[in-house]
Amino acid sequence: MPVITKTHALRVIRRAYGPDHAQSVAEQLPERLDMANPADAALLYRLGLTPDRLASALGGEL
Repeated sequence: MPVITKTHALRVIRRAYGPDHAQSVAEQLPERLDMANPADAALLYRLGLTPDRLASALGGEL
């Protein structure tokens, strides 16, 4: 899995869930997210941002 920047993650979250949700999680995200890192994956899961939920929210477009 790739390493993504906080900016990219917030762009996807904003498109999938709207600007309010993106703003609410922005301070909790690190500058870089390694999708293969268990700690980063756990953080995303706690925030409700699993790859499956993101893909579903974007209509399969991730």
